[in-house]
Amino acid sequence: MPTESPYDGRARLLAIALIAWLEFLQNGLLNFASSQVMGGIGAGPEEFSLAAMAYALFAILALFNHQWCVERFGSRRHLQASLLLFGLGALIAGGAGSHHAFIIGRAVQGLGGAAFFTAARLEVAQLPPDKRGLGLVAFGQALLLGSALGPLLGGWLLQAYGWRALCWGMLPFLPPAWWAAGRLPLRPPAPRPAHYPSAAFVLLLATAFLLQWLIQQTPYQLFAHQAWLLAAAAAALACYFAFLAQHRRHASDRRRWRLLRRPGYRMGLLGYSCCYLLVSANSYILPTLAVQALGFDLPTSGLLLSVSFLAGMLFALGYAKLLLRGMAPTLRQTLLASCVLLTAYGWLMSGVNGEATLGRLAAILLLNGGFMSLFIMAVAQGTFRAIAPAAFGRAYQTKNIVRQVSISAGVALAGVFMQARNALHYNRLAERFSWDAQQFQDALRLLREQLPHLSDNQRLGVLAGELARQTALMSCLDFFRLEMWIALVLAGCLIALRASD
Repeated sequence: MPTESPYDGRARLLAIALIAWLEFLQNGLLNFASSQVMGGIGAGPEEFSLAAMAYALFAILALFNHQWCVERFGSRRHLQASLLLFGLGALIAGGAGSHHAFIIGRAVQGLGGAAFFTAARLEVAQLPPDKRGLGLVAFGQALLLGSALGPLLGGWLLQAYGWRALCWGMLPFLPPAWWAAGRLPLRPPAPRPAHYPSAAFVLLLATAFLLQWLIQQTPYQLFAHQAWLLAAAAAALACYFAFLAQHRRHASDRRRWRLLRRPGYRMGLLGYSCCYLLVSANSYILPTLAVQALGFDLPTSGLLLSVSFLAGMLFALGYAKLLLRGMAPTLRQTLLASCVLLTAYGWLMSGVNGEATLGRLAAILLLNGGFMSLFIMAVAQGTFRAIAPAAFGRAYQTKNIVRQVSISAGVALAGVFMQARNALHYNRLAERFSWDAQQFQDALRLLREQLPHLSDNQRLGVLAGELARQTALMSCLDFFRLEMWIALVLAGCLIALRASD
């Protein structure tokens, strides 16, 4: 077997990185600019979360059929077709004139973009054993870099070209990714590809749709249409168990899926779900805090929000170095340390006020970066260390399905949380926004002294803007308090598990 030259090894690592970061860059761009995108397509938080649901739904379908497509068309053709679909979805979403067209564009992007993460990670698993550690570092750094560049580029693109550039701006990155797909080893179609019954595919489609619909609609319809929600939940469970029955009886590769029935793997999926849900919700809330509540301009906000992911790159490099030297702490210690970082992050962010400086916010966001990297790396170690090589591809497909569901749920739940808290705080603050309130009279008198050139109607507009700003700030602080308590619960669960060992 010929030895891989140093140049070929570096080119292969670069190819893995160029494939892996695409989906994270696009999602980072759109999460950063969710308010601007909603305004551009005439949508509210519910419609925007529907777009996230559509992306996740079609990504789940693509992920379930990832191995099937690779075995029939070959890895390179499958990846190149996915790039074309992703580019087509970016064109549709960027040209959308309504939320319906935007949802269609995101669905097409999900169909193509789901392959990137899984294909890049499986490529790392195919590296020679002495290069696999370096491949994992390159893969992880590419994901964090894509997430960091999302808000960084998003602020500049929004100010210079508008929200459509957030989708169309992905197109220049596709030719390098096409080159990268050509650099990866060519794996031809399998002589005997796996076979899945068509009924199982239809049942999976129904299960994924009902699950995503429940995640998106439950917060809005919980009190108004409980019967409909219960019926949808029952239908989702029925479809899921019917899918399992079909798959176990008729799928040609069902023995490989059985290798995933391990408690450690299932606990790992739960850990992944918690992390991705928190990270996606946090990425939705932070732009609201920076732009609407604290009043930073878009480029400054993008630079600020990229700090977490840039810090995550440093934490990941440090942890990888400890692993290579055999000096890393145990998985439970690493997870507890990450929960402490998240607790400190939530506590400090919940104390932010309207006078917060960029330096203070950036320092606090370093803690969030540490949580993301340490938690996800520890969970990854614990989840896949006992998985047999023959089942690794399917294990990673399943993990990425959980990722898509969790990210969609994070966006939907964060949107609903902000709507509920905004309504509560706005109503409470509005009680003092009347001519009978002494605070209102004092504020108006102060504005007359500071802005004598404005009319009283214009001064009322200034006060109304301040009311909206305070509402957004208080809602964001509520979210960070909730995040702090979630971190404490996670830490408590880890301690309880240790005590039961």
